Amino acid sequence: MITRKLPNIIGVTLIVTFGLTLMLSPVNAKGDFSIDAKINLQKLNDVGKLKVVASANGDTQVKNVTGNDLKSKSTTVSFRFNQKNNIVTVGDRDEYFVCAYALNAVTNEMKSYSCVEGNMEKTNGKNPINIGSGSRNTLSTGSFQPVNGKEVKDVTLRIGIPLSDRKDVKDLKVVTMIEGELKSKTIDAEKLLKKSDHNTLFVPFLFDKNPEIGSIRVGDLFFACVSANELNPPEGTECEHREITHTGHIHNLLAR
Repeated sequence: MITRKLPNIIGVTLIVTFGLTLMLSPVNAKGDFSIDAKINLQKLNDVGKLKVVASANGDTQVKNVTGNDLKSKSTTVSFRFNQKNNIVTVGDRDEYFVCAYALNAVTNEMKSYSCVEGNMEKTNGKNPINIGSGSRNTLSTGSFQPVNGKEVKDVTLRIGIPLSDRKDVKDLKVVTMIEGELKSKTIDAEKLLKKSDHNTLFVPFLFDKNPEIGSIRVGDLFFACVSANELNPPEGTECEHREITHTGHIHNLLAR
């Protein structure tokens, strides 16, 4: 019996077993998933724009909500991400986050924010999550919260990544976010672990300029996510968050 694989023709791979059968196997053309954030707008006043940021599977996106989309009781912002990139393939236990920042109609500065942290439910479909309702004490719904604390300048987010259980990790991507600003780095974790005297890597992110929606203040929430296939199990992407609690420059967070 001779089996040959013929070229991909119009999205279909033909596998022919001569003298026996002809089988057709569809190719997944999309290879993506979505995070669909339903944002409760009922308690927001004098808002000119929403800045919505999301991070999933080691990638990030930003979208703005304006005009008539702010006049209803709620609006849904959808973010599409690739299932696979050069760092990680999404899994059904991976974590992600979405934050919505309500901006003043005149000054464009942040009035309040709501953040949620979720777990992937459908790696090839829609992942709905609610923003702007519920208690501040949980990140499952995340009510909008104002920030009136003291200004913090030249913030460095120092992200710790414990890897004593994952010494085989190679390239690892770190994503951070504060006040709607996203930064990321891809590090050679394997090389850094060999040079280190311990098994926790520390990756600094300097935010030395004011974000476009206003100064960083005590009370702001910041996030960090780490992604690598070698972090599985349990998750190829893990996210953590903390609140800014002081006016010093260094703010530490263990990302897994």
